[in-house]
Amino acid sequence: MNNKYKIFTALAIVIITLGVTFLHLYSHEKTKEIYLAQTEEVILTLKKDLLSDTVNNVLLEMDQLRKGKAEVYQLNTDQRLKRFQEEYDEEEMDFASFFINRFEEDTNENLWTALLWREDTGEILFQTKNLEKKTLHEATEEIGDVLSSVGTVEKGNLRGIFGVATSYIDGVVKEEIAHTIRTRTFSNESYIWVNEILNYEGGENYAIRRVHPNLVDTEGMYLSTEMEDLKGKKPYLEELEGVKSSGEHYFTYSFKKLNSEEVSEKLTFAKLYEDFDWIVAMGVHFDDIDLYTQEVGKRMETLTSEWVFRLLLYIGGVLLVGFSVLYVIDKKHLHSSTKSLQNEVNMDLLTKASSRRSGVNHLSAFFQMYQTTLESPTLMMFDIDDFKIINDTYGHGVGDEVLMAISITVQHMIRSSDQFIRWGGDEFVGILPGLKEEQVISFGKEIAQAVSEISILAKDHEVRFTISMGFTFFKESDGSYEDALKRVDEALYISKKKGKNQVTFLK
Repeated sequence: MNNKYKIFTALAIVIITLGVTFLHLYSHEKTKEIYLAQTEEVILTLKKDLLSDTVNNVLLEMDQLRKGKAEVYQLNTDQRLKRFQEEYDEEEMDFASFFINRFEEDTNENLWTALLWREDTGEILFQTKNLEKKTLHEATEEIGDVLSSVGTVEKGNLRGIFGVATSYIDGVVKEEIAHTIRTRTFSNESYIWVNEILNYEGGENYAIRRVHPNLVDTEGMYLSTEMEDLKGKKPYLEELEGVKSSGEHYFTYSFKKLNSEEVSEKLTFAKLYEDFDWIVAMGVHFDDIDLYTQEVGKRMETLTSEWVFRLLLYIGGVLLVGFSVLYVIDKKHLHSSTKSLQNEVNMDLLTKASSRRSGVNHLSAFFQMYQTTLESPTLMMFDIDDFKIINDTYGHGVGDEVLMAISITVQHMIRSSDQFIRWGGDEFVGILPGLKEEQVISFGKEIAQAVSEISILAKDHEVRFTISMGFTFFKESDGSYEDALKRVDEALYISKKKGKNQVTFLK
């Protein structure tokens, strides 16, 4: 009987141990499945945000570059107009010759669009190549439509119109943006590409591949919505229909990895830039997500083996404690991983300021608070004067040093409760709760002065720079924070017009 009892007890212990072990393994496997599913979902969401934020930043750079180019060419046009006005004392024929020679002697014959005619006879005396073989009526009507910057001259019976065409500026912007995209690199082997739509109805030759860092030799190639990937999907058709419907679209297709012949499924975000008929897109291979979740799975398997061994030693009690600890570790690991990925999205890696995505969230939250309390923070916006000249003269590496130096200086001058955001390119936004209206101008001047005292050594030259600033508050008439942003951007523009290195406050 005693032996039977021992056998029964041993058998019971074995059964209980196996049962508890099975339940533990089963519960751990289910926990792992849920955890990996949540991890993959979080990573996918953050990847989507990264893709959309990166593409939107490129579109923002295009808008800012077009605006900057237009301002520069208007200044060039104004300077040329002033030179023509200095010749108004000359005879009409001498003035006409001077006008014509200025354009014929230009080395860049595509830069200017110009027209000169006699008002009394309607005779066209000169027109640039892009206006040749047109009547006076056709030429004057067309030139008014195409010019971005405009200058007009009147000398006796002579009438002239000249300037730089919008199409020329857009061509320059396209080349610079294309170069930027080709040279930009990302840590996950992602890249940006551009297709230009020729026919929104699709079909053969509906678009042309303008920029593609992974297939440089195919740039300029015509595309068809009937093209299929290796799995028979029609990604160009899906992309076209998506951007036609909502202006932007997420989709997946199979494609080669960067600098590799390996093919894998790719998550892509595409957005239409209507002014150029450009689809700007960026993608990330799902392999990146799979590798991360596989690594997490391996770590969890290691932990499982350790806890099973302890379970066999300590049976029930140790099993319960072990499972609890494992659960806490898993939870903590998920939280840590999620927080790390969120920090990557919410912080600008170069300047250590908040990212635009984080800034939008802060602005929205402060505006909602304002609608309840009517207490507005001060909104600040500034950008670096002549930043493109610094990049062109000393290189983008020095430009990055300038951005970092300004960011460090400003963040040392604001409080920990203030928000400092890199809005895009060389443009920054600040949210400053508690800064009074009477303090705004003096505070802005302190920041502008501190920035003007920064110096960076580059190519044996001391590089100095200034910023133009704008300030405003939320108003009851604002429908959203975006209305206040437009106002503070207008204040910044006024500072530029006043000669740069200025501070402007708009109520």
